[in-house]
Amino acid sequence: MPAAKRRAALLRLVGSLALILLLARAQTQFVSAMPIGPESPDLQPGRQHGMLPEGASAGEDFSTARTTLTLYEAQSGDTLWSIAAQFDLDVDTLRWSNPELVHNPDYLQPGQQIIVIPLRGAYVTVEPGDTLERLAERWGVAPADIGSYPLNRLRPGEEPAPGAKLVIPHGVREVVLAPPGPAAGYTYAWPIRGYVTQNYRSGHHAVDLGAPYGAKVYAARAGRCIFQQWSAVGYGYLVIVDHGDGSQAYYSHLKGAWVHPGEWVERGGLVGEVGSTGNSTGPHVHFEIRVRGVNQNPLQLLPPKP
Repeated sequence: MPAAKRRAALLRLVGSLALILLLARAQTQFVSAMPIGPESPDLQPGRQHGMLPEGASAGEDFSTARTTLTLYEAQSGDTLWSIAAQFDLDVDTLRWSNPELVHNPDYLQPGQQIIVIPLRGAYVTVEPGDTLERLAERWGVAPADIGSYPLNRLRPGEEPAPGAKLVIPHGVREVVLAPPGPAAGYTYAWPIRGYVTQNYRSGHHAVDLGAPYGAKVYAARAGRCIFQQWSAVGYGYLVIVDHGDGSQAYYSHLKGAWVHPGEWVERGGLVGEVGSTGNSTGPHVHFEIRVRGVNQNPLQLLPPKP
């Protein structure tokens, strides 16, 4: 074969290999976030999320940056905050769209699949007895907001069936948690009616209490606030209350604080709101008790239940 033809054949081969590598790389970039398609159990065959529901007018404005549900596969290093930022959502939208994250916001593992809706709100399962009116009241929206949203595929006047999945556009659950009990006979009371998402152990000298973002956090014991600001060591917003006998309580990862240094706070008084600041993977309170600088297991000093 002449040299010129050999060179031409070699160039074609190199070009083909480069194209194959480019396509393979592009495929891996999109494998972690894929629109949920007709294979999803909540979809009817031949109908995809993002289509107008039967009876809806093509002229109605339902436009958003994204028009489909997305199934995102969590990667190593992901947090709820980073995923929410990637999709221009808030943390509570992810929490209320994925039941396993509602009470345990720290439960986020590589490979875990997260449902991501196109806009802020929630993705819920219809329970027996639910109507558009009741769902709307629960989530602070109008019934028409739910009934006319395209992904819900509801005809005008149609009520959702139990077990159906619905997007609640811009729905917000009001953060109303009853204050913890008075804990009579105990030195410390629970700072919030949360769920223990991480216990006291070696390397984690605190208990983590998962709770809705923005829920109120209460003083576990009366004392004087000696620190209230951003901590540079991973606590995020941190409040420290000194109890005057060598013991101190730390409330961290807060959204914000209600007390200031020098201010006295009674047991059960407000100290802050649940957040996810600092080294945090979701809304919760990192609660520490220290006696003369030595960490104690809070669960041994608290009542059995909040």
